[in-house]
Amino acid sequence: MARIIGLAAPALATGMALVAACACAGPRAAEARCPETTGDGGFSSGPMVVARARDAKAPGSAFALATPGLQWIAASAAGSHSISSTERGGAGLPVLSAERAQILLRSLTVPGWGQATLGRNGAAKAFILVEAGIWASFVAFHIQEAMRRDSYELSARLNAGIDVNGRDEEFRRIVGSFLSSDDYNLYVVYRDAANLYYDDPVQYRAYIAEHELKGADVWHWSSIDDLLQYRAQRKDSQRAQQRANSAVALAIVNRFVSALHAARVAGRPATGHHSWNFEAAPATDGDVLALRCGVRARF
Repeated sequence: MARIIGLAAPALATGMALVAACACAGPRAAEARCPETTGDGGFSSGPMVVARARDAKAPGSAFALATPGLQWIAASAAGSHSISSTERGGAGLPVLSAERAQILLRSLTVPGWGQATLGRNGAAKAFILVEAGIWASFVAFHIQEAMRRDSYELSARLNAGIDVNGRDEEFRRIVGSFLSSDDYNLYVVYRDAANLYYDDPVQYRAYIAEHELKGADVWHWSSIDDLLQYRAQRKDSQRAQQRANSAVALAIVNRFVSALHAARVAGRPATGHHSWNFEAAPATDGDVLALRCGVRARF
């Protein structure tokens, strides 16, 4: 143990001497600031300065050694500048040129058109297939909505004795909410008249005569099951209409994704590496005969 301590003491002294020599000796001694020593042999806090390798070995100093790994670190305010719009193209930053704007407009108009212009045929086919699938779904949902609307209109004519064709959605909802028009007059019209004109019999009867359903607006369901069937058919029609609206929203999203992709690949050379994979897997709903199929494209 005494021998180890004896070897460590000279090494520590030599290291302190090297630090003092590198920081204070040489032509850049005026630029460097040495740590100030205190009375008890310690060092006070001060800025750390790294000397250049060519200035590390100073003449006349026995402890100045060449340190090629050290470099002078400094920030020059005079050499800093911002990148202008004319330099962004060379710096790799995106520039909205006329050609790129034209490609963006093409992709926003027809998804895949911009990719086809850039030679990205795989990406163009993918966006065109997605667009075709979206509009095919839109047409299918609209046809489904029309067929289900005809179904519940027919149910109303046959089982309730009222034609709801051409009526507004509020009246269609009321027909599916009450077993008969008399129930609607009793639970809605008479109640509202009593709440508004409970102390005025004249106004009470006038409100009822104005708002009660009569004439061609009268209906009566033959059974509760027929009423529930009408209500279910109407919900199915509304669900198909909502899906058609969702298809329109997906078409808008597909255009924005196509435009962003075209802007991203604009200016890059076409690699030509793309693949199409058809995948089929068992469904997760428990039916052993059901399969989930899909197409995966890489471009």
